[in-house]
Amino acid sequence: MNAPVPELNWLEDPQVFAVNRLDAHSDHVWYADGSDLRQSLDGPWRFAYSPCPAQRPAAFWQEGADLTGFAEIAVPGHIELQGYGQIQYINTMYPWDGCHNLRPPRIAWDDTPVGSYVKTFRLDEALQGKRVCVSFQGVERAFYCWCNGQFVGYSEDSFTPADFDLTAYLRPGENRLCVEVYKNCSGSWLEDQDFFRFFGIFRPVYLYAKPSVHIEDLWLRAGLETDNTTGTLAPRLRLSAAEGASVEGCGLHCTVTAPGGRVIWDAPMPLDKGGDGCWYGAPVRLPDIRKWDHEDPALYEVTLTLRDAGGAVQETVLYKTGFRRFGMDQGVMKLNGERIVFNGVNRHEWNPETGRAIGPEDMYRAMETFRRNNINAVRTCHYPDQTLWYHLCDENGIYMIDEANLESHGSWQKMGRVDPAWNVPGSLPEWRDCVVDRARSMFERDKNHTAILIWSCGNESYAGEDILAMSDFFHRNDPGRLVHYEGVFHCRAFDQISDMESRMYAKPDEIRAYLDAKPAKPFILCEYMHDMGNSLGGMESYIRLAREYPQYQGGFVWDYMDQALWQPGVQGRRLGYGGDFGERPTDYAFSANGIVFADGTEKPAMQDLRYWYDTPARRAAWDAENARQAAACTLPPLRAGGPLTVVEGDVNLGVQGEGFALQFSYTEGGLASLRKGDTEWIWRAPRPALWRAPTENDRGCGFPVASAAWMAADAYPKLEGWTTAREPDGSVRITYTFRFPTVPGASADLCYTVTGSALRVDARYHGTENAPELPLFGVRFATVQPAARVSWTGLSGETYPDRYKGAKFGTWSETPHIPAYLVPQDCGVHMGTHTLTVHQQGPACRTTAALTLRMADGRPFAFSALPYTPHQLESAAHADELPAPAHTILTVMGPVRGVGGIDSWGTDVEPACRVSGRQDHAVSFLIEL
Repeated sequence: MNAPVPELNWLEDPQVFAVNRLDAHSDHVWYADGSDLRQSLDGPWRFAYSPCPAQRPAAFWQEGADLTGFAEIAVPGHIELQGYGQIQYINTMYPWDGCHNLRPPRIAWDDTPVGSYVKTFRLDEALQGKRVCVSFQGVERAFYCWCNGQFVGYSEDSFTPADFDLTAYLRPGENRLCVEVYKNCSGSWLEDQDFFRFFGIFRPVYLYAKPSVHIEDLWLRAGLETDNTTGTLAPRLRLSAAEGASVEGCGLHCTVTAPGGRVIWDAPMPLDKGGDGCWYGAPVRLPDIRKWDHEDPALYEVTLTLRDAGGAVQETVLYKTGFRRFGMDQGVMKLNGERIVFNGVNRHEWNPETGRAIGPEDMYRAMETFRRNNINAVRTCHYPDQTLWYHLCDENGIYMIDEANLESHGSWQKMGRVDPAWNVPGSLPEWRDCVVDRARSMFERDKNHTAILIWSCGNESYAGEDILAMSDFFHRNDPGRLVHYEGVFHCRAFDQISDMESRMYAKPDEIRAYLDAKPAKPFILCEYMHDMGNSLGGMESYIRLAREYPQYQGGFVWDYMDQALWQPGVQGRRLGYGGDFGERPTDYAFSANGIVFADGTEKPAMQDLRYWYDTPARRAAWDAENARQAAACTLPPLRAGGPLTVVEGDVNLGVQGEGFALQFSYTEGGLASLRKGDTEWIWRAPRPALWRAPTENDRGCGFPVASAAWMAADAYPKLEGWTTAREPDGSVRITYTFRFPTVPGASADLCYTVTGSALRVDARYHGTENAPELPLFGVRFATVQPAARVSWTGLSGETYPDRYKGAKFGTWSETPHIPAYLVPQDCGVHMGTHTLTVHQQGPACRTTAALTLRMADGRPFAFSALPYTPHQLESAAHADELPAPAHTILTVMGPVRGVGGIDSWGTDVEPACRVSGRQDHAVSFLIEL
């Protein structure tokens, strides 16, 4: 649409989404006389914030407008992260839910903030005398643009470029560009992604110049023949000429350079004009090429040199491409003729300082994490990313689902119910052009990227004729890629939208049921393994499907990085999540689902993802080495102990030996003192461990509610009595029995057996018919002083029964701590432990005292060594709300509940990783004396 005068009512008209905007084009860069003909406008801009349109400086775009009162703002950047407006995190509902009674396409005119931007600039010499355009790479959510007092254009779609021709408006010397950005528009109903809601110019802005004859758009159309060694190149170009120039008679030269620098093609490329107005280069066949895939992402540099009719070089384009073939073969997706399995993740663009206004360093770091952890695929949830990310995926062989900027789940998902009564875009004709435009803008920009195997029509927007039109656009324009859309699962009338069956968080048995029916379409999980907090348990059940069913072709973990922002906390800077910024409505900590924390460091679960995303052969080798190391681990014999001295008091039973003294209290109900040398180790008597601070997945499936009786039982066990015995071998045994008033019929015994060299602890739980499931069973006690360090022989990292295969057997060490989960919860469990040593250290960081626990009877145990009790962890919403550590809480466990990961809102951990309250359980260990 073209218009000379802006209208404010465009904000509520879904049929107006681009005014005077240039056609979308490829992301190629051109050079002339050694310059890329670009001029950045990033940096400080003059800025004014208005809470609603009625209060905006409506005439700020006029020449000579008074900018008194305008401050400065950084571009790119979110307005809310620079001191204006309200930071808000929302998942499914719309951000105005409960605040304004709205239906599409309306906006709240009294609650739609406006950002008014002004930038003055002088054209760089290289751009002068040429056609000059401005490119906004990303603006949330709608904006009007003026140059030197004249209206330039209007655009929506926050995540694809908006380009405008400035040639007619520029003048020598200083120029003024004015941009008016609105947080809400009709397009807001289509951008209901699960993320923080920002607005402003959050991606780069630059000017670019076009030579007299210019390649406006380029599609290399690289392919691979079935021999997998012959590459093909058939470029399609859209050309333009400046006033007084012509594209007729222009010439194109093509050079193809292989990895390593060898030129394999260097010749003029004849051009033929097609009926569609595009120019088509003569196809080229290139023998003996290396096919592109994850294992060998070979890229070939294509150099196109454009000359005018007189033979003068106008511009040169360099673009790297790979040769590959992708498609469907008898219901199986294949790359270069081989079945493909996606070991993928979903990735939001995120930085805890700058939100979605990320920089190159964020992308480079993410790619290093991908490569280090065997991730071979990414879904750009739920919008197109910055261009650099696509180049990195090309270079690193990361398979891409490129997803259009569309998500409207708030219009049809109502607290878990499917209710599409007013779903947009649906089959509403007034919304069709704008969603197809979003598909077109993504396609045109990204079509040259080898890494993109699949186009996605968006996310969680139900289904209808409008999304079908998006799918038809992709199929019609790009037969060399497939089309994805998960939403047809909820509306089978439009099943033809998606080339594959795609679901979110389907359970393994549901997937088996689909695949056992011999379907026409292959199956992928566009989202699975919801990694919220301490999660990612049970991944093996999905990986196993890939071995059993050729049509199961992998999935994409949700998601890559926690969405959290640095904010002032009670003890300094902390990472805040939804609700921490005073916003309502909000969805609180649901913003934190990443396999890396918001600062980019890997979560403990990453070692398991790395393992399961490795090849079967390397996993088998890993398992064999772990088994060999565990089998070779032999514990040294206990020292020869001397005789024991027993002191039977009225309140305490004392047992003394060579270098140690123990006291068992009748009133305290257990081991009240363990002194080795001069060091006291026990703060209070150990107790049966029956509770853990619920994980996000525990809460989501209702486990803490169903098993709440164990929380009270853990905090308030009832001592029923004790027995003592002197054994014939000279050892001393004392057994304490506990019952739990909140779980009638259940009981536990803690039995201590003292010899001259060790204290053996045997904990036994006696189940009862009506007892709820336990989170764990074991023994918990606190040290007098916080431990400086713990070291153990067993599995590396944080492990649970459903998340331990990626751990390595060996000897490890750490300072007792809690991982940086945004919400404190159970953590720090170490499965398969043979020995555990707790260290106290002096000022020189040298161990001054140590207490070693070892497995009994050849049975490894699990343990955690944390600065806090489960009840302290559970009471805190953020880590900085926890007190300074006073002790180290040691928990030695037998059975442990898994963490789960299928989802975080209803699905329990797998049955094999639950702990029955009806059955008996036990754990035993030795403390070296």
